[in-house]
Amino acid sequence: MLDLGTLAPARVARVPDVKPSSRRASSRAGARRAACRRRAATAMSAADMDSTLDAPHAPLTPDGRLPPAILSNVPGTWAYDTVSRRLRESILSRVATDNADTLDADPRAAAAFAALDAELADAANVALRPIEDDGGPDVRYWNESLVDAWIGETWLDTPWLVSEFYFYRRILEALGYFGDGPGAGKDPFQRDKDAGLAACAEATKALAPKLNAFANGDGDDDAALATMRLFVLVSLWGNRMDLSIWPAAGATASGASGEAASSTRAAQAFEEALRAGEECLLWDDSAAAARAILEPGRDKIGMVVDNAGFELVCDLALADAIVIARDRQNERNDRNAPRAVVTLHVKAHPVFVSDAMSKDVRDTIDAMRASPDAATAATGKRWRGHVESGAWVIAPRFEWAQPQPFWELPRLARGALAEEHLVVIKGDANYRRLLGDRLWALDTPFGEVASYFPAPLLALRTLKAELGCGIPEAQARRAQATNPGTWQTDGKFGVVQYLPEPARQAHAANVAWRWDGAGSDARSRKELALVLVAIANACAALSARLAAAPLRASDSLGYAGDENRRNASGDAQKKLDVVANDFVRDALVECGAVRFYASEEEETIVELSSGGSFVVVCDPLDGSRNVDVGVPVGTIFGVYRVDETVFGEENHPEAQALRPGKELVAAGYANYSSSTGLVLAVAGGGAPTELDLTRGDANSHGEFREARALACPRRGQLYSLNDARFDDWPEGLRRYVEDARAGRGATGKKYSARYVCSLVTDFHRTLYQGGWCGNPRPHLRLVYECAPLAFVARAAGGRGSDGLGEILNRKPRDVHERTPFFAGSVEDVDELESYGDVRQGEAEYAV
Repeated sequence: MLDLGTLAPARVARVPDVKPSSRRASSRAGARRAACRRRAATAMSAADMDSTLDAPHAPLTPDGRLPPAILSNVPGTWAYDTVSRRLRESILSRVATDNADTLDADPRAAAAFAALDAELADAANVALRPIEDDGGPDVRYWNESLVDAWIGETWLDTPWLVSEFYFYRRILEALGYFGDGPGAGKDPFQRDKDAGLAACAEATKALAPKLNAFANGDGDDDAALATMRLFVLVSLWGNRMDLSIWPAAGATASGASGEAASSTRAAQAFEEALRAGEECLLWDDSAAAARAILEPGRDKIGMVVDNAGFELVCDLALADAIVIARDRQNERNDRNAPRAVVTLHVKAHPVFVSDAMSKDVRDTIDAMRASPDAATAATGKRWRGHVESGAWVIAPRFEWAQPQPFWELPRLARGALAEEHLVVIKGDANYRRLLGDRLWALDTPFGEVASYFPAPLLALRTLKAELGCGIPEAQARRAQATNPGTWQTDGKFGVVQYLPEPARQAHAANVAWRWDGAGSDARSRKELALVLVAIANACAALSARLAAAPLRASDSLGYAGDENRRNASGDAQKKLDVVANDFVRDALVECGAVRFYASEEEETIVELSSGGSFVVVCDPLDGSRNVDVGVPVGTIFGVYRVDETVFGEENHPEAQALRPGKELVAAGYANYSSSTGLVLAVAGGGAPTELDLTRGDANSHGEFREARALACPRRGQLYSLNDARFDDWPEGLRRYVEDARAGRGATGKKYSARYVCSLVTDFHRTLYQGGWCGNPRPHLRLVYECAPLAFVARAAGGRGSDGLGEILNRKPRDVHERTPFFAGSVEDVDELESYGDVRQGEAEYAV
């Protein structure tokens, strides 16, 4: 196992953030011209390489930074052995032998190949150079976004993942793969792939009858679940057939492979899938993954496949089982339901010796159809039918043959994954990209590392590199005892890791890292990030529910019970009040960072997690009376740190929420309108950030992306309150409004009235346009509404008042205490207060 301490001598400590080149915006025409020059063999569904990087989607990490990248310059590591020796001795020499005809026919290719060999022979001293313009549509993207930060660094001083992918791209450059010479369009690893496909014949004969029995049977749901789990494991252990690590049997002394190859490896790999169980699995979510695959409505499943050969057969077996099971479900339950589609995301060009391309998928299917074994031929025929019917879609992309972490995928590639209802990530290289090829602590939860991923995720990985996550310490010790020193690289152990709904909301999490003040250490910032992510997910889910409310009138519109039912604050409780509260509370329970939750819809403060560090106060659906008629509504929340010194008598937790708003560490609101915005502010973190909800598909709650900072003008020309109550107002407030209307105020300008009767919407407009909004009578809740909004106003450069002074200084006496409230531009609120007597007494109105 790699000792993290051995990284100390590394000459490059951390991969810098690489930003997209400003020149890339003009590259579309060049990329398309290059694509037109490609031979037909490489032109299938190639992505435009000028798609821009989206904003960062970094995982949540304990200190707000990513862990160190794996470098190739640490002797004794697998990475060092790979770049200093294996790439040249085990792979390049084999490629040279297998492509001798191309090198003999093309002196330029031979010279380029010799130059690459010489570079690798002195990898500690030779620096990387840009990819030459070899006609590939990806050249500019490689040079401006993938290796630009490492040009001039040596092969060994470059991050391992970058140097490996770069090596394979240089092989294509040397052989003229994208040109028009003898090597154009020729897969330099075809001989290895052919040998690998031949090697798996016997194992495929053992696999095919099991698939055919499933296809022809009519088992119950339990049998389908058990079979699906089996094929999840089959797909996992097929990864043992990575040809870039184990050359085909019959290899010569020079490393070239013979035509005849034993099928022993393949047969053993399949048998391992049947008997592995807990012996070799360090984490096993296979049962949960199988259930997820069979869930109704999960009709689009993507597989980012890895190797050709027997691993590809195993992956296609899983894809076959998915289509069979989902077709059977539709026949039983709903013949009009959409058919499940499995998208096979494959490489657009050769890489890593055996990685699968579109041609490899088709070659595998054709070989099976032509097999003399009847069961294998029947399976191949069915697979051909899946392709022809559209149940399988073969989708090549250049991005799958590149080294960027999956959180830095270009927009189009990320969008392709976001459209899937489940994405299956196969193999070690893909897993390394999932982790950014960084040295996470092995016991870091998988859900924490992969929180950025744009879709539900299933990772199937046999360990072949010295990195990982989601591996409990006890399991790591067991594996080390079983295979000392090699357990992370020998492919014996594996993980099945399923993330049903990645936390996403990286932009919401990023706001937490701006928290600056008492208690804002790295651990607390991380936990606050979890809280903000949970609230963002809840608001995104609620936004989708609100949008569908008219279509779900029976359980969305109207009152919860009869119209006389009241919540703990005394307001009539609508059905969606209850739904919204459930969304927020459940999300906070799941995040594990919130100890206490105080809600307008709860009778008392609720303890959610005994280990949580925060207290959340919330009005889950402000303005719910407006829902039935489509007027905008909102969610308001505030976050305090748990303070062990403020517990009340008999250790009652209510005292945790009875604190002045100036002690908040974060607050914000969601505004559900024509678009859904989420505004977040943290103590000491500068101006509030507004994030906009980008809607996903029917199975996604969507993600909030940063839109803009929010700054309130010091002066506006608007006031916002219910003018119909003018005659009930106190003298000072009437006089102020009359002066403001007539232009007799401090600015001499005539003010206009704007009033939606939705607090969040009126407040949101006021922060952008200036002026003030509020309610002069003690109607709004100090804890759930006024203090959090005043916190946001102050962060935006405004202020909140109760008509007498700073409302953030008021200490509540009760969690449902009500108060007058005025918030907005500093100078406008100051002027309003200067009139005195602006607070109305208690009053009840029918509407």
